[in-house]
Amino acid sequence: MTEKYLYFAKNAARTLTIASQAGQTYTLTTDLVNPIPSGRTNSNDIFANGALKMTYDNIHVGGEDAHVVGSGYGTVVEDQSITVDPSALSYDGTNAVTVQTAAQNPKFGVTASSTAGENDATFTLKVPMVAGDACVWPATAFLGVHMVDNDSADIYFEPQTNDGVAGGVDRVRVSYTAGNFKKLSQLMHDICADSRNQGEMIVVADTFRDIYHGGNPAGITSVDIIALD
Repeated sequence: MTEKYLYFAKNAARTLTIASQAGQTYTLTTDLVNPIPSGRTNSNDIFANGALKMTYDNIHVGGEDAHVVGSGYGTVVEDQSITVDPSALSYDGTNAVTVQTAAQNPKFGVTASSTAGENDATFTLKVPMVAGDACVWPATAFLGVHMVDNDSADIYFEPQTNDGVAGGVDRVRVSYTAGNFKKLSQLMHDICADSRNQGEMIVVADTFRDIYHGGNPAGITSVDIIALD
């Protein structure tokens, strides 16, 4: 394979906070993402691969409403937030997330407080899962860069679908540090011209994971639009 592929992802991580929760099981809703991600039944894959993260917002360490926290979290203080280790999580593949208790998983389990209002947790979706969140083009489809204004530009590619919706081209609009249009153009040139990247997929700008190619010389701050013709 001699082609190289350019990856763009827009939007930021999506979050869902579930409050007034009793027990060990949390139910995801479409307020996180619609549709809710499917997965392998009763596995932790979606957490282990970094797609989804669960955080207890306020751990309590004393009194009747205390949580019991596994030893792997170290010394936990009152009202501290902790990210639950994937090994203590299970997803039913539909919408239910279950946290192992500290008795079930002495290292990374978390036993819920007996007070329902003390178990607030935030779920963070850290990868693209909605149509239009991300796209990949072969470098040979790159057509050029057009300045929109002093801190944004459109990057053009030959169309993937060519259905006439977007005027015969695919377009990625990015925002960047004011005055850096030339640096953005140079970045695209260097990526496409560098023979060392043959056969690879290159992350040009991924706002979900805050990853930018080459140390982000143009100071890209967001991917605003991904439009396919």
